[in-house]
Amino acid sequence: MSKGAVCDKDTLSSLIHDEMLCGDLQRSYPDGTCYLWGIEETKGDNLAIWSDMAAGDLVLGYRDRSIVSASYVLIKANNPQLAMKLWSRDSEEPFGLICFTDKPHVGEVPIIPQMSRYLDPEYNGFVMLPPEKVRNISSDYGSLEMFVQLCLGYDFPFSLRHTQD
Repeated sequence: MSKGAVCDKDTLSSLIHDEMLCGDLQRSYPDGTCYLWGIEETKGDNLAIWSDMAAGDLVLGYRDRSIVSASYVLIKANNPQLAMKLWSRDSEEPFGLICFTDKPHVGEVPIIPQMSRYLDPEYNGFVMLPPEKVRNISSDYGSLEMFVQLCLGYDFPFSLRHTQD
């Protein structure tokens, strides 16, 4: 399970007692608006997946067989204290594995059968795309960025917009 938030940079900085993280936020969010996702540490492979993430990695939001958002990791922080201040006690454990991202691209793009080369139809929890899916995206679209632009901009190639009989 994960939680998202949009916060004012100054308000967020006032909740953080880590000077290095505050400096990173100042540099990463010049417009003053921060975007973040928190993930529960002990659920499934969350800690291992979060640990493998790096700045520049793509984060896709999924709900009801659709991609609903896409953003890129800017900063990561393992900060259960901040998570408790942001999301109180929404679950038994705080969403302390935090990914600070750029402003998400939002839209609702159903995962249709023609997309099976790139995405699975169902996702549960915090997961990493299998390497073969990433390779297929890179091979067919040139980059993850182009896939996101085409996917969330509803600018699919004709073959993905309509089912072929």
